Amino acid sequence: MNWRLMLQPSTRFACMEPGVSVGVLVGVPMDYTSTYKPGSRFAPDSVRNAACNIEFYSLATGRLMENEGLIDLGNIVLPPGDVEGSLRIIGDVVKGVVDEYPGMLLGFLGGEHLITYPIVKALKSSVDTLVVFDAHLDMRGEYLGSRVNHASFLRRLVEDGVRVIHIGSRAYSGDELEFLKKTRDVTVYSILEALKGPLALGDLGKTYISIDMDVLEPSYAPGVGNPEPFGLTPLHLLELLKRIVEASSRVIGFDIVEVNPLVDVNDVTSIMAGKLVFELAALAGSARTR
Repeated sequence: MNWRLMLQPSTRFACMEPGVSVGVLVGVPMDYTSTYKPGSRFAPDSVRNAACNIEFYSLATGRLMENEGLIDLGNIVLPPGDVEGSLRIIGDVVKGVVDEYPGMLLGFLGGEHLITYPIVKALKSSVDTLVVFDAHLDMRGEYLGSRVNHASFLRRLVEDGVRVIHIGSRAYSGDELEFLKKTRDVTVYSILEALKGPLALGDLGKTYISIDMDVLEPSYAPGVGNPEPFGLTPLHLLELLKRIVEASSRVIGFDIVEVNPLVDVNDVTSIMAGKLVFELAALAGSARTR
């Protein structure tokens, strides 16, 4: 099937038609394995609409993004409740976007964190390092009898040979800690390590960045599915993103996941996510012109 037939038009991100396109954006409205507070399926459009009401200035780069932006392809249409079928469709769309927009920055709006699994699998040959910002490790062997869900997807990717740097974690299971002792493909910087100072990142090569909004302190991002106390501040997250981009030869793409508009307060989490899209587009764009 033509991958474009799997997309449904939506409000353009930030209500803008960019004069200069720095990347491509796709919404992935999936929350089929969410276990605490479902509702992230509504996030792609909520983030788009919230971004219509913020300034287009990038604090991290000093770039004014009024004439630059992302080609918004709309939302992927997914079969309700069909996890396996949805993962397959997401992967097909990612491959289609890469073929039609070669070399462009790829942005994805979730949805639950499981969407990162098919995206990174589809991009695996182009990505050297997956950088994940998350309060949780998402590396359980299985969760509630399932091996492929929001709490185990990252373990599946590591088992598939993906190199991972995980930043901002502060919630672990015994199963996950045991797994980390046995693998060399994961570097974890807990919230305390992330707060101490510069991270020893080295050369990350080509990176894909995944931001679970619960990496932030819940007072800054209350609208998430699984809030966890003692998180990053937005400015600290922005500084860490700058360092990740500087340590990368190229940012292939990013996703922002786990925004839940149903439990948000005054849309502040959607606004934060929208601002992060602008900052990531500006950071990646600046790095490509260095």
